[in-house]
Amino acid sequence: MAKAKILKSLYISLATVSLVVLGWSAYAVVNYFHTSPRYEVKAIVVSGLHRVNEDDVLARAEFEPGTNVFMADLDDIRERVEQLEWVRQAIVKRVLPDQIIIKVTERQPIGLSRMDGEVYQFDVDAMILDIDPIGTASFPIVDGLRRGDTTGNLEKVQTYEKVLEEVGETELSEVHINETGEVSLVSASDALLVSLGKEDFRSRWVKFLQLKPQIMQQYPGAVRVDLRFKNQVIVRMRDDDAGEKIVWDVEKRSL
Repeated sequence: MAKAKILKSLYISLATVSLVVLGWSAYAVVNYFHTSPRYEVKAIVVSGLHRVNEDDVLARAEFEPGTNVFMADLDDIRERVEQLEWVRQAIVKRVLPDQIIIKVTERQPIGLSRMDGEVYQFDVDAMILDIDPIGTASFPIVDGLRRGDTTGNLEKVQTYEKVLEEVGETELSEVHINETGEVSLVSASDALLVSLGKEDFRSRWVKFLQLKPQIMQQYPGAVRVDLRFKNQVIVRMRDDDAGEKIVWDVEKRSL
């Protein structure tokens, strides 16, 4: 019995010593990684930039070379960089022993928006952007986006994308989307406002193009053509209902 107790005590002592040694070794390793000059950041590498200035990214990252690479809060850096207007996404990684990599995905404008007398750009997320610093692409101007209305703007941007898909970007100069989601278009060749409603954009636009020569000839003072109602084309001589005239329907087929 005495021998068994002695062996048990010996095992416990050995286990305790082993734990102490392991703990100390782990501490020494962690301390080495956190204090060794080998792991001081010597470079912050930024990629993916076209519109965004690298100095702006580095300033927003708020990270100084010389800081230990393991002490960098990568999520915090990412969140700050993504606050830049033209940054859609940032990926931040450590590259051992001494680099931080920031890979930026920039926002891509898909249209122009007119708000409060000023023209801005927007992307697929309905993010309102200042005019592209590296040049303005030719997009139809969208009326209907509102500052601060993230949900409503996103729905309108999705409608805008559907309009371009069905009608074609090059044919249009303006896209008007009201609060109920109804769409009106202005072509690149004239100032007529063409109301298409909420659906069937392509078929209604084709119908307008078919009737357009006759409308322009017989109603030169027209300001709006309304195709929202099934089997009807209405010409409005001014921007109210008082001057409207049904010029074509499925039964009369007159113009």
